[in-house]
Amino acid sequence: MTKSHSNAAAPSSTGRGNARPVTLPPLFTEPGQNLHAPGEIGIDSFQADRSPTHMYRTAPLAGLWTHQKGGFFHDGRFATLTDVVDHYNTQFKLNLDDAQRKDLIEYLKGI
Repeated sequence: MTKSHSNAAAPSSTGRGNARPVTLPPLFTEPGQNLHAPGEIGIDSFQADRSPTHMYRTAPLAGLWTHQKGGFFHDGRFATLTDVVDHYNTQFKLNLDDAQRKDLIEYLKGI
């Protein structure tokens, strides 16, 4: 899972003089309802309480690298992707071993 996905599903042409994209890059976001109560994701409601819905929105994973400075989550509470993966591993009892955690982190960095 360490392969970079930056070129995955790059737009291509039909080759019929119509140059419209045949495939588009994936959004890497949660489809449908992407709002979650703080308890669902295992964090406090400090930032969520500032929104009209009192919920957190799932951020798209594409461009995750932009959070390398300033931290992850809405308030930067997790300094690294390792911190985020460890939080979810505990919160959702995923039981990921060290190799799986490392693979997941490398995959996320490649999106």
